[in-house]
Amino acid sequence: MSNYPYASMRDQYDLSAYFVVGPQDTKGRPVAGVVDEALKGGATFIQLRAKPGDAADITAAARQIAQVIADNGKSESVPFVIDDRVDVAWQCRYLGIKVDGVHIGQTDMQPQAARALLGDDAIIGLSAELVAQVRAANDLPEGCIDYLGAGPLHATITKPDAAVVEADGTRHTLDEAQINALCAASAYPIVVGGGVHADDVPMLARTKAAGWFVVSAIAGAPDPLAATRELVEAWKENRA
Repeated sequence: MSNYPYASMRDQYDLSAYFVVGPQDTKGRPVAGVVDEALKGGATFIQLRAKPGDAADITAAARQIAQVIADNGKSESVPFVIDDRVDVAWQCRYLGIKVDGVHIGQTDMQPQAARALLGDDAIIGLSAELVAQVRAANDLPEGCIDYLGAGPLHATITKPDAAVVEADGTRHTLDEAQINALCAASAYPIVVGGGVHADDVPMLARTKAAGWFVVSAIAGAPDPLAATRELVEAWKENRA
């Protein structure tokens, strides 16, 4: 990692306004431009989710996003991670692109392997939708992961088949009580998303979640800056 000159952000990130975006989400607009608007609206965490995408394309997009974050003066306050692709995150860091880590799902690279590949400085987020998955995350080696992502709150355009699937096959979305149960079970902060819109944020702010994550509510909005600002203001107004 000798080409990666940036300080670790593992101890200084804010999950409250987490924006997930890729070229499939922006209605033909440049991803970097939408990220720029989201940052101006108050986004505190950025994730690039490019599906499908090859390593070269994702790396190029990551370079552009990292530059936009720098241009907004937020390289030291807004982390930037890549969804799923630990190999691309490693490549970006090797090339000196400021990618702070990855977010991985239950069926992606094992968290221990991701940590071994990316090193101690990277942020690693892990999806967990069940209390059993949260408890399994708690049992990972200390320092292996940094936060959990839970959902969906609603059925979504970006993941229409997404649901919490219980051991008996029951499928459902999350409600306030279930979010609090996940948070109570977790040793890590949890960010909640899946179809979140501004009307959902007051409820989320009442829970023990560390924040919300969205895709379409910002990436698909006619005015991403205004959409981000509305979400951020709703969180701040309702968070105890």
